[in-house]
Amino acid sequence: MSKMQSGIFAVVTIGEHRLYVGEVNHLKSRWRVMLTHFETGKYPHDALQAAWNQSGENRRFTFHKLDDLIHDHQLLRRSQLLKDLEKAGKKLAI
Repeated sequence: MSKMQSGIFAVVTIGEHRLYVGEVNHLKSRWRVMLTHFETGKYPHDALQAAWNQSGENRRFTFHKLDDLIHDHQLLRRSQLLKDLEKAGKKLAI
């Protein structure tokens, strides 16, 4: 039986430099579940669902685990993303 991995993740809205940070118990399946909720209009985070709806055919959302964010210096250089992380109460040691 495989161990369920919990962890911190981020969904990035490319182009708008927006970041949504969350923590879950089932990290591996989280993106699939989120996509299903977005497509059905039932994602519980209103602002993120609205961004998904507004982006239409030009959707540019990406999913990242915390480890990916720490090592992706190009992504982390974006000051707005760092501000969003701080607002979410998540601090990265870079």
